[in-house]
Amino acid sequence: MRGTTWGHSSPSLDVTSAEGIRAAVTEAERALGPIDILVNNAGVTLDKASVEVTDEEWDEVLVTNLTSMFRCARAVAPGMIERKRGKIINVGSMYGRLGVPRYAAYCASKAAVDGLTRSLAAEWARHGIQVNCLAPGYMNTDIPRAAMADPKTRERFLSKIPARRIGEPTEAAALAVYMASSAADFLTGQTIYLDGGQTTAW
Repeated sequence: MRGTTWGHSSPSLDVTSAEGIRAAVTEAERALGPIDILVNNAGVTLDKASVEVTDEEWDEVLVTNLTSMFRCARAVAPGMIERKRGKIINVGSMYGRLGVPRYAAYCASKAAVDGLTRSLAAEWARHGIQVNCLAPGYMNTDIPRAAMADPKTRERFLSKIPARRIGEPTEAAALAVYMASSAADFLTGQTIYLDGGQTTAW
């Protein structure tokens, strides 16, 4: 099961299920009212030599990281179009811009999220809906934090980041709040890389 819950007693949402997404949107609207903000944040990764990646593993990464975003956006869009307002935030990754060995499926899925974001933004802008992509770099969360417990790994990570630090989850949250606010009503179709300058470095 992948996804999140909107109530203490609600089941987790499997974002790979189109039927599950439709049911979840119906239940959320019944419990909380119209959906004006959607954050597409479910995702999986795969660290594996490309010649060893199976079709099943490739498909799992793509359906979780990309197809689920389209399906969730498609499910909430009719209501947003009717109300003439809405914010959709797709959580991408700096890996969508970088070529990273052993991460072909993940990089491809996140690069495709950029294209999906631009297409939906262009199609729905006239309905008052803004669609943007928040693409974090390394954040101070469990996996990077564990990896950087090793001093050599930490130095290798930080040497690639012009800011010489990783980001904090609160910084990503603040950017998401901005994207969801009325201050961002003229911002649409954009991917913002929150990565300490890593995607600009040479």
